[in-house]
Amino acid sequence: MEIIGWLKGSGSREGYHGKAELTDPEYQAQTLVDDEASDPESNLSWDPRGIQLDSSRHTSPAAVCSASVTQNEQRAGSPAILPLSGGTKAFSSILPSMVPEQMKTKEQGGSASISLGMYRAFDEFGFVKEEDEALSLVPSGVLRREDDQKLKWLAYFEFTQNQDMEEMTWAKVATILPRSDRLLSLVKAGVPHGLRPQIWQRLTGSLKKKDDSETPYKQILRKALADGSSAAAKQIEKDLLRTMPNNACFSSTSSVGVRRLRNVLRALADFFPDMGYCQGTGMMAGTLLLLMEEEDVFWMMVAIVEEILPESYYSKTLIGVQIDQRVLKQLVSTILPNISQLFRQHDMEISLITLHWFITAFAAVVSMQVLLRFWDIFFCEGSISLFRMALAILKHQDDELLQLDNSAAIFNCVSDAPSQVTVLNMDDLIEGAFHLTSSLNDDMLRVQRQVHLGEIEKEMRDQRESPGKRKASVSLEMQKVQRRSYSVERQQSGFLSLFGPLIGDRKPARTKNIEQTELVTELHNAIVQIAKHFEKDSAETISPDYSLQSHIRDHEAYIHSALASKKMKRGRGVVDFDAHDEDELGFRRNDIITIISKRDDHCWIGELNGKRGWFPARFVRLLDERSKEYSFAGDDLVSNDVTDLVRGRLCRALKALFEHGLKRSQLLGGSVHPWFFIEEVSTKEVSSDFRSVYARLVLCKTYNLEADGKVLTADEMLYRTVQMINMSHDAVHAQLDVKFRSLICAGLNEQVLHLWLETLCSCEEIVSKWYNVSSYIRSPGWVQLKCELRMLTSFSFNLSINREIEEAQEMARPIRESVQDMLVKHHLFSWDL
Repeated sequence: MEIIGWLKGSGSREGYHGKAELTDPEYQAQTLVDDEASDPESNLSWDPRGIQLDSSRHTSPAAVCSASVTQNEQRAGSPAILPLSGGTKAFSSILPSMVPEQMKTKEQGGSASISLGMYRAFDEFGFVKEEDEALSLVPSGVLRREDDQKLKWLAYFEFTQNQDMEEMTWAKVATILPRSDRLLSLVKAGVPHGLRPQIWQRLTGSLKKKDDSETPYKQILRKALADGSSAAAKQIEKDLLRTMPNNACFSSTSSVGVRRLRNVLRALADFFPDMGYCQGTGMMAGTLLLLMEEEDVFWMMVAIVEEILPESYYSKTLIGVQIDQRVLKQLVSTILPNISQLFRQHDMEISLITLHWFITAFAAVVSMQVLLRFWDIFFCEGSISLFRMALAILKHQDDELLQLDNSAAIFNCVSDAPSQVTVLNMDDLIEGAFHLTSSLNDDMLRVQRQVHLGEIEKEMRDQRESPGKRKASVSLEMQKVQRRSYSVERQQSGFLSLFGPLIGDRKPARTKNIEQTELVTELHNAIVQIAKHFEKDSAETISPDYSLQSHIRDHEAYIHSALASKKMKRGRGVVDFDAHDEDELGFRRNDIITIISKRDDHCWIGELNGKRGWFPARFVRLLDERSKEYSFAGDDLVSNDVTDLVRGRLCRALKALFEHGLKRSQLLGGSVHPWFFIEEVSTKEVSSDFRSVYARLVLCKTYNLEADGKVLTADEMLYRTVQMINMSHDAVHAQLDVKFRSLICAGLNEQVLHLWLETLCSCEEIVSKWYNVSSYIRSPGWVQLKCELRMLTSFSFNLSINREIEEAQEMARPIRESVQDMLVKHHLFSWDL
């Protein structure tokens, strides 16, 4: 039986970083068999570390068994294989494409190689070497042991996957490796570094997810990068250089690693909109990028979120990892009672340290070589290995811990414990971990997690019911993270892309129905998430009303809200104001104050908690409560989450609906923006009786008629809002997407978003001008969208319409002359001044 190999990529004729790199398709297509056939005199073999060996003098098992995948598999795009870990050369154990360009020098022959001066500065994974490890070498026994492990893995695949007894290739290996005692034994002993990319994908099931996905990674990434204004995108940009600052591959914004990390994290946040971005995913994705290609890392992260870790591990509340901290605390008390007693005596909360271990899967606290050994088990066993590793680390330090009697020293000892694990004692640690947790299994963990979830829910419920405490409602449901629905993109010919609207929409009816269903589902999910944000229980009871009577009640409800007015106005404190006199009214920021009198423009009289007094009017912002009760959850100046939910997810879903079936430009075939359609409809609806409407608008603005109640119709309000947004946003050259999001916020504030949709879709003349027959806006299905949007009237929104342009307006404000003189005097000016 011939053992064929995956070891070919371990080196090249000119060294691992030579001219013939593993990513070169022409080189990948070559095999050692071809080389030997072309040169019968050749007796050379290739060592996995990229060192040329003479087979007549070297009998390394890896050298003897090293061979190549077939040419057909390489043409199919099989990933390159990594070299062995444990080498002493800088960057010798990562993908060649990840090596920073500044670390390479062009030699006389034109090949790229790492500068010799870099060997002492960086290790084989690109991390900056510490002083004490600058001269350290990996014992040769570790390398020999990895050669032996590689032979065992090759034999395992030959006997379990090669059923037809033919040449063995990766294509014949199952996309998900069936679990067995033999597999676990091999994983515990370590996966050879050169095989890790392929084996990890088959342990986690990420390769199957990649193959089964209807949406290619490029489409997911393209959609994710299109929206750069989301909170997740901004936070990702802040964290890119913080993720792995001591690694040369992520040291600057121009690094290949930073670009790939940005793509993976943005795609992951868009792929799981409920999860968004969590800093723990950045460390894991960055580590994987050192070993795997960008697309493979994305699907690995998807598998980790969906399969390896429990639900809600990376949710906004981090409820999954919080529960695991309580489970760990209980396991410590059971398995390591002496350490648990020590923690109780010093009133030390271990989760302050271990939460970081769990959320990054130890990527941020152990050395790279130790991490790789642990991840071999983590990807095979799942989240149970997190508890095994944590308990084994604490057990490893128990002698030192029990001798300490100072809380700070204990805290530091536990924090530094992971760094004490090295590649040399990793085998003992793994063996001790499995022996220590021999009675632990997945069923026990599942039960314990449910118990602690109930405890956390009870604690949160008690806090909300406590008098005098205002707590935001938080959803603690352990839900399986949901993927975003993507419309399937199909390539069109150049003629169709240029003259599409002239020919008509040629998509099959089934495809149109699927796309429309996905759009409505995305909108519904966005509304449900908003409902959960306002009140946990509301998401379970809220449901759209599709009855005919509901449309009649819409206008009755709007008229009723237009006539409703409050006798007393209320305001929200924007700063803290301390009362120094008895007749002053002190309050804290975000306190709700009842306004008694506004006779003076500068000093108002109000009441708070039964006490009356005066306060500066500029310290309070009046609340819009003409037909709604103010809620902190709907105020974007109090809650940042509502901004992400509305301007991010809801606006994105609505824009997709308005863009669906929108006709292209007949001249160049380019798509147009829905804002132009909205502008035309808003003007059309008021043009029939323009003089009367214009007079009402002027009176409303001059005499502030809407201060106490709504006096404008929904159509008039749409026209006024569109004109107001155009005026304010054009001043700072805001994009059309920003205008669209601001309009949605205004509609939510006025609780007329569903009525605006009815106005836009009922103008058949303009709708037929802008939309194809297959569009949602032109179909009777818009009634369903209206019913969905009506659910949002159950919540009170106080969103800043100009939120996205306020920063631009601040930057556009001219610098004072005195400041200009100072900048010029000290040579701190730019030519823009």
